[in-house]
Amino acid sequence: MASAGSSANANAAARFWDYFQQQKEAINALDTKSQNDASQKIRELDSSLREAFIYLPPYDQKRLSKDLDELRGQHQLQRRQEQQRGTSKQSGFKFKSAVAKPNTALATEAKTAVATEKLAGADSSSTRAFQMPARPSHRYTDISDSWVVADELMVSENEGMHSPTDCELRDISNSIVDLRPISHSLRALNCHRIQNSIIISGPFAGSVTVRDSNSCTLVLGARQFRLESSQSVSVFLYCTSHPIIERSSDVRFAPYPAELRSPRVEQEFCASQLSLQPNSFDQVDDFNWLKRQASPNWSVQQASSLQPLADIWSLFDDAEKPRMLVLSALKNS
Repeated sequence: MASAGSSANANAAARFWDYFQQQKEAINALDTKSQNDASQKIRELDSSLREAFIYLPPYDQKRLSKDLDELRGQHQLQRRQEQQRGTSKQSGFKFKSAVAKPNTALATEAKTAVATEKLAGADSSSTRAFQMPARPSHRYTDISDSWVVADELMVSENEGMHSPTDCELRDISNSIVDLRPISHSLRALNCHRIQNSIIISGPFAGSVTVRDSNSCTLVLGARQFRLESSQSVSVFLYCTSHPIIERSSDVRFAPYPAELRSPRVEQEFCASQLSLQPNSFDQVDDFNWLKRQASPNWSVQQASSLQPLADIWSLFDDAEKPRMLVLSALKNS
């Protein structure tokens, strides 16, 4: 017996698969003189795929990511060949003969181009303008016993301050990571193995996925939220769709703290258009609970239990950064 949430996920995955194939065919149909259009469409398809990760099964994620890499490589190769042909015409040289490469060689060269540029960083300006970054724009890994505030200046110069970027947090323990300075630029936040830590972000029009995390507090505003294989997690959330949990337990939900909604954050709520839709933080879908009764794996925190935290939220802007005090207060809430 499949749950309503599982069926909705399967339907969404099927629709996205069809959409991806249509976009792929449309990009392949573009002629060599439309490489800029192809570049833009590949960027848009990459962004759509990242947002779809929240409901796509792992196999589809891997398969479609591979297809997108191959598509990107083919068009990078075509772009370079077009540039080489233009250079040859300008130089006035003519070769006596030319041997066409078989299709297998073209495919191999395209794959090699992707692999080489991922390793080399693709320094040339023409390649940078066409290639999507293989890594998230922000990565914070292997952090322990620290208070980290994301630096707005770390946004890639290629993408600009207002272009959507991704953020990845991995292996964070006994720490506080404040993403508010960059939240306005995010399109996706992916967290892995967060232990006894606090992650705080302002609102953004994208998705959040948290996996393999324990004893942590998340303060987030996003369109989509998914929690997998995690225990003892407090989520202070503004979410315009139903939050999803899977293989998780002792998850406590509460609304995004009013004390953190500064004028800047309010502007971000408006810019992301999240405030135009109601907060569904308490409309949780548990994909591992198929019974009619309420799932025992999650609960909504009562307003009375949140009152003692009113003074704690202000400490996130304290210049002294009292990490242990904040961690202890939220852990005991």
